[in-house]
Amino acid sequence: MRASGAAWWRIWPARSACHGWGWPRTRCRVAALRALERWPGDGVPDNPAGWLYRVARHEAIDALRHDERATPLPDDDALLPAHAAPAGRFAGELDDEELALVFAACHPLLPPATQVALALALRTLAGLELKAIAPLVFASEAALAQRLARARESLAGQRLAVPAGHELPARREAVATTLALMFHTGQRAAAHAGSADAARAAHLPCWEAIRTARALAAHPATAHGDADALAATLLLHGARLSGAIDDAGNIVPLPGQPRDRWDAGMIRMGFAHLKASQRAEAPSRWHLLAGIAAEHAVAPDHDRTDWAAIVRYYDKLLALDASAAPRLGQAIALAEAGEPAAARARLAALLPEVPPSLRAHTLAALARADERLGDIDSATARLTQAEACAPHPADARLLARRREALSSIAPSARTRPSGR
Repeated sequence: MRASGAAWWRIWPARSACHGWGWPRTRCRVAALRALERWPGDGVPDNPAGWLYRVARHEAIDALRHDERATPLPDDDALLPAHAAPAGRFAGELDDEELALVFAACHPLLPPATQVALALALRTLAGLELKAIAPLVFASEAALAQRLARARESLAGQRLAVPAGHELPARREAVATTLALMFHTGQRAAAHAGSADAARAAHLPCWEAIRTARALAAHPATAHGDADALAATLLLHGARLSGAIDDAGNIVPLPGQPRDRWDAGMIRMGFAHLKASQRAEAPSRWHLLAGIAAEHAVAPDHDRTDWAAIVRYYDKLLALDASAAPRLGQAIALAEAGEPAAARARLAALLPEVPPSLRAHTLAALARADERLGDIDSATARLTQAEACAPHPADARLLARRREALSSIAPSARTRPSGR
């Protein structure tokens, strides 16, 4: 029991917010009691934390079903309509009760940022801890812990139930953001996994996020162009995952990814959702992010990407969300679209205020702008700085490879810095 304690501590809050904050402890105590009853005779399972999780999860689902008999879920007895799971990676993904729990966690009493953090904290099947969530919401681990503590105080005495059908649309945006960040969790974990096999296993949160986003777009109470645009975004990014890690487990940046390794089926599915997203009255940030992903999906290679179109998407996105991440993305696109001087100016203005989790990315983008301008010495210095603050050794190794490639350029072959 002690050996599985650290993993088990991640599990108890996860499925639980549906009945208040004392309820999770009850579910976990039941699981622990069952372990004490069965393990002495049956032996300790190979994965004790997983065994405890499954027992607690079944307890949670049984409790939800018990409540459903008293307060039925909207549109039949399940949150989402039944539909066939797509073939391939999506078979056997999480059931609709998982999406119901995310909706329950996105409580209207909490500020949107806290709703997302709380919902992410509840997704223990993806193995999320505070240290994994904090970079996704651009907060320190201590600040996130305080945010969740305030959330618990705000929800003290509240019964967190699956919302009724008419309450679902108001929570859709927080749920969508949660799913997008969960997908990003899988991307980060795969990039840092260290081997191709481990990276494939680390992609589980990505497939879960895609499945759940498609369910969000399918349910009558939440079906909306924004939900389809989210599903399109995740599918088009998911299609590239098979090319993002090489056979040795190293990160392959977008310019070096062979297009034939991308998943064509997922791309087709993504474009189907992108077409369905046109039912929205106005484009959301998810539409714009899907448009950016679509430009990458249709480009024959990196050099023939329509970077000018991507810059236009970012211009519109910044009108909706002027935070650091889209500003960084716009500057990167500007440099690739032939405006490295403008990109460098924007990145230099962004660098002092960028969140720590994006600092290495911003320095690497500055290095790319310098490289495009022919200032190889400055680019090499920027990459050295980026290595020093890289969030993970795998990121540092990627930056080191870039720096070494630039350093190998003979001085005579280096072009003079341009002022463009």
